[in-house]
Amino acid sequence: MNREQVIDIYQDVLNKKRKRFPNYFFVGNEGKKYMCYMTCYLLEQRLSIPIHEIPLQVTAGTLWSHRLKPPAMLYGWNYYEVIDNAYPGRFKPWQFQQVPDKYWDGDEGKKRAIEAVKYVIEEKLKIPLKEIPIQVNIHFFSQHSLRGVFSLFGQSPFQVVEAVYPGVFKPWQFANVPMNCWKNEEYVREAMVDFLFKQLHFSSYEEAFLKLKRNHFTDFQLTGLFQMAFDSRMNNVRKWINEQLNNTDDELFYMNLN
Repeated sequence: MNREQVIDIYQDVLNKKRKRFPNYFFVGNEGKKYMCYMTCYLLEQRLSIPIHEIPLQVTAGTLWSHRLKPPAMLYGWNYYEVIDNAYPGRFKPWQFQQVPDKYWDGDEGKKRAIEAVKYVIEEKLKIPLKEIPIQVNIHFFSQHSLRGVFSLFGQSPFQVVEAVYPGVFKPWQFANVPMNCWKNEEYVREAMVDFLFKQLHFSSYEEAFLKLKRNHFTDFQLTGLFQMAFDSRMNNVRKWINEQLNNTDDELFYMNLN
């Protein structure tokens, strides 16, 4: 049976000229091909949905309300698998507003989550590695249909990225710093080292002690560090710097760094 004949039968079913599809209509690979014809016809012609907008506009209800649930059940397909049959490899399950049930569950779900984030970062957006902490923020996940992934990792951009690129980034590098990050002395120290010597390019703690100003924290989006670690007081910042000056190991470290 060719495409036109299949679509004629489908139209009759949708228009209630037929009560049901013919017997054995969906058997084997031929039946799956008919499902492909019907799905494409429904979405592209009857509903006039542009192909690139299918993940945004199509849910399980869209297909099931147009008589595609019974044949899908014959194959044991969820709604995404019906679409994938019609557009093989064109879409990822997580691109849809309605992710297949239990898609993010367990170890397999976590693996899918990591692959999804990596795909968006490297293939879709081509974000340079150094810009990941800046661009992967709370808005990133809603904009790219990854809300489920965000929830899976405790709604922490850092925890998501840490799963994708283990050990590459530090929590304090992200715009949305994880809770309690600035209570960790080592994170505070690492952030201050980066801030003073890589971003502000001070040559020593002595220079930092003399030249560092409150507005530097604001300019480099480190108000959280200033507020949480130093109680928004420059005297506390200077006290911290003075403590580093009294640490011989740190002095040697910065001689090597510069």
